[in-house]
Amino acid sequence: MGKLRFKTLRENVAEEIRLKILNQELTPGMRIIEQELSDEMGVSRGPIREALRQLEQEGMVEYRRNAGCSVRKVTMQDVYETYLLRSNYEVLAVHLYHAQFTDEDIEKMEEALEFMKSLTIDNYSRVVAYGSMLHGVIIEKAGLARLTKAWADLEYGEIFSCNAGYTDKQSVIARQYPIHKELIEICKTRDEEIICRAITDHYMLTVKRLEKMQQKF
Repeated sequence: MGKLRFKTLRENVAEEIRLKILNQELTPGMRIIEQELSDEMGVSRGPIREALRQLEQEGMVEYRRNAGCSVRKVTMQDVYETYLLRSNYEVLAVHLYHAQFTDEDIEKMEEALEFMKSLTIDNYSRVVAYGSMLHGVIIEKAGLARLTKAWADLEYGEIFSCNAGYTDKQSVIARQYPIHKELIEICKTRDEEIICRAITDHYMLTVKRLEKMQQKF
C-alpha cells in the first residue's frame, strides 16, 4: 500500500468538487455558486475560491466575465490531448527503466485490479482513482518527481472520459477490469517495445471509442 499523504483544505475541497463533476452532480455548463458549496461543505469561501482556481488551471472549470464560474464543457480535443500526453509520459517512464517491472510492481497493479472488481454505480466515483492507482505504478517506478507530477496533473482527462454526458456508467465499469488485466499481463512480459505499444493502444482505444459514441449523437 502506498504512503498516505497529508492534503490541505484546498486539496480536499478540490477533490470534493471533482467528485461532484464525476458523479454528474455538477454537469458541463452548469454554473458553480461559491456560497452554495461553502454552505454545503461547511468551509469558508476562501478555500472554495482557491480550489476553483486550481480546477480552472487543471481545465475542469472556467471563468467568464459577467457569468462567473462554471463546469467546463467536455470536448474530444480535451480528451485526445490529455490521453496523448498521459500515454507518452508512461511510455517515457517505461523506456527509462527498460520495462523491468518487479514482482512487487505487478502485485501493486493487481491490487488495483482487484479493487476494480468492486466497482458499482454506487461507488462509481472510484473508477478514476483505481485506474490512476494502477497506472501510477508504471509512472512512479521511473523515480522522477516532475514526470510523475506532470502525469498526475492530467488526471482530469480521466474524469472527462468517464463523464462525457452521454456515457453509460455501467459500460465504463464493465470495461475497467478486462482492459487493465490485459495491460498487466503485457507488463509481465517485461518486453519494453510491446509494453509501450500496449500503453499507447490502451489510451488511444478509449479516444476512438468516445469519438464513435459522439458521432451517434
